[in-house]
Order: sequence, then C-alpha cells, then structure tokens
Amino acid sequence: MREPILLLLLVLLVIVGAQFEPGRLCFCKGDEAVEPCDCSQTRTIDRLNNDRIFEKVQKLLKKDFFRFYKVNMDKTCPFWADERQCGTNQCGIAFCDDEVPAGLRRRNAVNMEEAKEEVKEETTEECADGGNNIDPMDRTLKDDEKRQLDAMDHHDDGLEDKFCEIEDDESDGMHYVDLSKNPERYTGYAGKSPQRVWKSIYEENCFKPDPKFDKNFLTNPSNFGMCLEKRVFYRLISGLHSAITISIAAYNYKPPPPSLGQFGSQMGTWFRNTEMFAGRFGTKWSWEGPQRLRNVYFIYLLELRALLKAAPYLQNELFYTGNDQEDAETRKAVEELLEEIRAYPDHFDESEMFTGVESHARALREEFRSHFVNISRIMDCVECDKCRLWGKVQTHGMGTALKILFSDLPHSHYKQDSSRFQLTRNEVVALLQSFGRYSSSIMEVDNFRKDMYPEGQQQTSKSKDSRKNSKKVDL
Repeated sequence: MREPILLLLLVLLVIVGAQFEPGRLCFCKGDEAVEPCDCSQTRTIDRLNNDRIFEKVQKLLKKDFFRFYKVNMDKTCPFWADERQCGTNQCGIAFCDDEVPAGLRRRNAVNMEEAKEEVKEETTEECADGGNNIDPMDRTLKDDEKRQLDAMDHHDDGLEDKFCEIEDDESDGMHYVDLSKNPERYTGYAGKSPQRVWKSIYEENCFKPDPKFDKNFLTNPSNFGMCLEKRVFYRLISGLHSAITISIAAYNYKPPPPSLGQFGSQMGTWFRNTEMFAGRFGTKWSWEGPQRLRNVYFIYLLELRALLKAAPYLQNELFYTGNDQEDAETRKAVEELLEEIRAYPDHFDESEMFTGVESHARALREEFRSHFVNISRIMDCVECDKCRLWGKVQTHGMGTALKILFSDLPHSHYKQDSSRFQLTRNEVVALLQSFGRYSSSIMEVDNFRKDMYPEGQQQTSKSKDSRKNSKKVDL
C-alpha cells in the first residue's frame, strides 16, 4: 500500500513542478476545472481571452457607464477593530471633483426620452491634487452630485439570491469612484493586517475538507476531499487571491533609495516582477502554486458563463449616460463582447451544482451563499484604501455572477416569477469590472510566459500592446 501512495506523490510532484508543463503552456477547460493544454489548440482560454476578449473588455470599461462605481469606503470592520492605516504612502486617498454623466442618475432608463427630460446640466470644478503623489486612490464627486446619484440604484429585497452584502445607497458614506483613475496595482500593503484578512477568509469562512483527507488544510489550503460545490467555492477564493497577486507582480514598485529622502519620492520605478510571479505560482512556497494559477482561469470561465446567461438582460439595457454617441458606442461594444462569448463552446456548467435531494441542495446552497457574504464583509477589514476598493469590486462582481448563475434553481423564488430578476447598475459595473480584472490577469500570464520562455516556446495571442508594461517606467 505504501508504494502506490509514494508513486502517486511522485506523479503529483512531476505534474505541479512548475507553473507550466513542457509543451502544455496554455490552459483549457477540463471535465470539471481547468487543465494545461497545448497553446496551438484553437479552444484554449488564453487564445479566447488574448485574441478575442481582452481588447473588447478594456474598451468597454473605459466607457462612462462602467467607470463609476458606488461604494462605501468608510464601513467599519465587522470582525475586529482596525485602525485603517496602510503603513505606506502608496495606498492613500486623493480627493477631487470629477465629472459624472448626469444620465447616470437613472439606473435603468427604459424610456430614453423620459430619461433625457430628467437630466439636468451640471458644472464641475477642477481641483488641486491631494494625498500621496505615488499612486493615490482618486475618489471623486461633489456633495450635490452625490445627493443626486444616491437614488440611482434600486434592488429587490430577496435575500436568498444575495451573494454579497448589499450596501444602503441612501447612506451618507456612499461615494462614486472613477475606477479608471484607481487601477489595481502594488501599494506596499504588507505585514500582519493583510495576513489577518486572508487568514480569516481561508480559515474562518471557507469550507473545510474532511480531516481524514487533509489534516494540514490550515497551513496548506487545498480543495482535496471536498464535494463539487465546496471545490468550486475554494477555487473562487483561491482565484481571487491569485488574480490580486498577478496584478501586484505585473505592476510592482521599487522605491527610491532611502538616502534621497523626500526629494527622491518621485524617483521610484514600476516594473514587472517575474521573480515574484514564478515564486508564487511555482512550487517554491507551496505544491499548490500551479493549481492556484489555474483557478484564475476557472473564475474567468465562471464569469464568462454569467455574462452569457445575462445576455438577454444586458441587450435590453440602454446604458444611458445622456451622451447619445457614447451610449450607442457602449451598446455596440457590449453586443460585440457578447458575440464573442456566445461563440465560445467550453462554458462553465452551473447545472451540475446543487443537485440531488432538494432539501440538501437548498441547505448546501445557503451555506455556500452565506460563506460568500462573509467574504464580502471581510473586505471592509482591509486597511489599504485601494486594496479595499478592488477587493469590494471583485467580490461584488463575483457575487453578481453567482446570483446570475443560480437565480433559476428550483428552490429560488425567481423560478416562480422570472420577470422579477434584475440587476442594479452597480452590479452590472462590478461584474464587468471583475471580469476585466481576470481578463487582464490572463493577459499578464501570457506576458510572464514570454519573460520566462524568451525562446518563444508558447503560442498565444495579441499581447504586443501590453508587452510595453514589461519595461520600467520612471515616475
């Protein structure tokens, strides 16, 4: 019995010895998850994203409708006392006034002419930059604009289809943030605080495997020994963590020498940290590293499927901002993206989840939902402002995808009245922004592959424009 076990361990070590297997440097959808495959295959996720999806998503996210996200950045941590001090000047906040299209006051303009009548002209003021001058978070809107936008979102009251905590749009703490001015990247956020956040996520809120299969889950979390639903949940959290790590590695920051003092604050450099990428997703720190990289692709497929399922809803959305030309361009860009998504054959299949005896399925689904709600609440414990912002955006987007995927299950109230299904503008923005982050992560994986295999051993797609990010940029 001992020899087969040792043989299995040896096989596992060979499989996960590196991020990429020789001759199989890309990733494809497997029977349940994501598996390595030859980059020459036409149905790789890499080719889908890098050739057909990436540019369309990035173009869409620059549109006014998708740039502005409503969020409460001042909510207190519900699990422990926190001081909200990042410990580095790179994750501070810079306040100034921004233009927000007046048409965004209406969440869904079913009657465009009626919406136009309600739009009022606004004036905006420019302001001096404040906060840190490295890479501050830019959170913008005047008080009068905030009041006008407070009533924009409307949401149904059913709780069983909420996969993240929904914030009260009437709260004084709600602000609109221009996500295009606050890209996710390295902030220097480190130490005990982020460790505490991730420890809380992995130890307290994730499903645990049967101890008889994995007694070391807390020190080396994995999905071994779990049922399908719990494996999916683990992949979601692991993929979120991995995507954030890829972003940090792709946009890493090297501070200036301390000897330069305050005069050197503008002399730091942004660079691609290939060593960090190789260490995190190889086996240097954990045998699970390569699988964590695949989990990024897994979430990409899950959110891709959610967009496909929501396509009829999105096609009826006017994406109204008050700018006729931009609104038409936005609708066209959404349709172009949906066309590419429809053409892809290997979508995530949510119908395999929460099956069997209905009472058991209902209980498991509720456990799944409540765990994910807790994950979204933990994001309010992140002390770095920019990290907290993107943590909230991505969990909100992922929660929206789960709502879309599981809203038509037999034990959902939407089954009896499908017309009740709706998405707020904030949910649509979060879903597309979240999908955009995973799309960018997969493109960055391609760039890291080129760094690690300069001989051109892999054949992926159009990353010529994004390759410029591999060079150091002086601030």
